[in-house]
Amino acid sequence: MKPSIAALGAALAFTAIAPALADTAPVRHLVYSFTYDSRQNASARDQTAISTGSGISHYQGALGDKGTMTVDVISEQADKGLVVSISEQGENTRRAPPATCVVYGNTSVICDPNKTVNPEEYTLLRFLASNFVDPNQVDAKQHWSVTQSSGGMDVRSDYTIETNSGGIMTIGEKRSIAQEAHRSTTTDIQTKIGYDFNRLLPTSVDEYVTQRSDAGAQGISTTIYQTTLKLVSDSMAKS
Repeated sequence: MKPSIAALGAALAFTAIAPALADTAPVRHLVYSFTYDSRQNASARDQTAISTGSGISHYQGALGDKGTMTVDVISEQADKGLVVSISEQGENTRRAPPATCVVYGNTSVICDPNKTVNPEEYTLLRFLASNFVDPNQVDAKQHWSVTQSSGGMDVRSDYTIETNSGGIMTIGEKRSIAQEAHRSTTTDIQTKIGYDFNRLLPTSVDEYVTQRSDAGAQGISTTIYQTTLKLVSDSMAKS
């Protein structure tokens, strides 16, 4: 899910450094295959129906695609922020040209505000920082959590290393996002991450998102998103 770039100062700073990064040769080239599926169920009333308490209309919609995502790793900053360029090549509608982003170990992502970055791209970006799995943050139960609040959005993420065989890990994520604006939106995310700690990158991601929006008398909607990703190639992989 695309995070709110409420930190205007950070966005402006990013805009300032992005041109300097544009011509920098990548140090690593990654390709992931992806599938994306979106299904929505909604009920709504028009203004006349709101006053009479009747006239509820129901809507359904679906969208799906598959293809590849390409990530070029440009550099790692002193604060461990990973500077990358990401693009998406879907077979149908899910396409996006290269965009420069900075990714942090706490799964925060700041992307060029002048470029389009799709939600499924953010799904991958969140786990790319080299310190996403930080042994200093993992407790005795192989668990760690991240809490963030910004721009009226509260995010709570819990991670558990479920298996670990020589650094080849399976990590479970439970993530909740609450946002209060003119209507209430809550998002619950469950993700299974295949992670190679030796190479410091995700090898697979299966994310299942349930987003509920409640506009009171005007109606409610529930949208289910599912994104799967699998590492296809890594230019730093040993042959």
